[in-house]
This record gives sequence, structure tokens and C-alpha cells, in this order.
Amino acid sequence: MHLFPHPYLPLQASEGAVRRGRAMQGYLLELHRVLESYAPVPRVHLLVLDEADWKTRTRHPFGFPFQRTSLRAGLYVFWPARYPERLVWRLREALLPVVRRLGPLPGPVEELLDLNLGHEYAHAVAVAWRWRTRVRWVDEFLANYLYLLALSRALPELYLTVQRWGCWLAALRPKEPSLGSYERKPKGLEDQLWFQGQFTAQAARLVEERGDGLLRGLLEAAPLRRATVHRVLLGLEPGLRDWFAIFAPKQETLC
Repeated sequence: MHLFPHPYLPLQASEGAVRRGRAMQGYLLELHRVLESYAPVPRVHLLVLDEADWKTRTRHPFGFPFQRTSLRAGLYVFWPARYPERLVWRLREALLPVVRRLGPLPGPVEELLDLNLGHEYAHAVAVAWRWRTRVRWVDEFLANYLYLLALSRALPELYLTVQRWGCWLAALRPKEPSLGSYERKPKGLEDQLWFQGQFTAQAARLVEERGDGLLRGLLEAAPLRRATVHRVLLGLEPGLRDWFAIFAPKQETLC
């Protein structure tokens, strides 16, 4: 195991994963630079692990990135040193209906997975800023918003790439396209991807129309609470009311 201390983003990388780990660390530091300008961001540990090291540290299935976040225990983002072939094929299979309708994907699915590291990092920042509500769709949406805002300022070309991926994901045909179902039951991969596409599209709209207005308002409103977060969101962004009202969105091509 290789250790690379850093004041903001210390890295642990398995043997053979140092180059990938360093690249991902650099990517997250660009996002950190933007978010740190609004409020302090505690140290977030990045672990880029092969399958053996992964299994010694977590019971999560290898290949599915995740964050383990607690203000007491620390903020950690787990990332695989490689993507298992079964995961890559599952994603390609889930996206095949969109390819048939819209044509080739914006890029390889591995690109989508790599970019999504910024989303996992944004979850950790949201916990640090006391934005976590444990309302699943709210937490996912706010992480997408933080991620896209930082990406638009730090790496605008990658922001456009994420937008394109969001269009493709939002063009999927989910089985249960409702926020209520998102909370109540586990989702299949296609539905999960569709929700991420919808959250990405809405977050991008806020970033482009309102800039950092929602971020500044939420920092003032923190800590966010499950019982009141909907009221807080609508108070800061009244336009979200229409989005809530029409959910599930119409089955239409967004690209």
C-alpha cells in the first residue's frame, strides 16, 4: 500500500494503482479549490484499491465506488483500482436502449464512472457542511449540484461532458419514475441511472441560471433537517416547485 499525505486529500493506493490514484487526486483537488472558497472543507481521504485491499477494508461489492462519511470518524471515498468487467457490461447493457434511439454514447462507460468520483467527493463535502438529510433523493440531488457547480468553475470541458452523459441517462425509460419510489425501495440499475440523469439535468439548470445562489443559501440554512429541507429548498429556489409537481418528468429526449 502506498501512502501520499496531503493536507486536503491524502491518498492511499494499492500496488499498481498509484498512477490512477494520483490522477484522481488531482481531479478532486480541482473541485476542492472551488468549494473551499465558500466554506472550509475538512480532509477527505481517497482510497484507490485493488480487489484484495478492498475486501480487507469493506464489505461493499468491489467496483462500486462509495463514500464512508462521519464528522467523528472522518471522510473517506473508496474507488476501485480497476472496474470489474461485469460492472462495465451491466452499464453497457442498461444503456443499450438509449444507444438504439440516440446513437453512440458520449464516451466509454469507464469515463462516466471516473467522472462520478466528483459526485462521491461532493457527498463528503455535503456531510462536512451539515447538508445531509437522509432523504435519499435530496442528498443525491444536492451532491450533484455541488459537483456540477465546482466542475463548471474548475474544469468546464468536463462539465460539458457530464452534462452530455446526464442527457443520455435521462433518456432511459424507468419502471418507477417517482421520488416516492426512490425513497421506498431499492432501484434497478436502469432506474438508478435515470434518476441520476434527472438530478444532473436539474442541477445543471440551477448552475447555469442561478450560479452559486443555492449553495450560499444552503450554507446559511445549515444544518439541513429531514423535516424542513423541502421548505428550505423551495424558499431558496421557488422554481423547484414545478419540478417537484411534475415528477415523474415526461418521457422525452433531453439531448
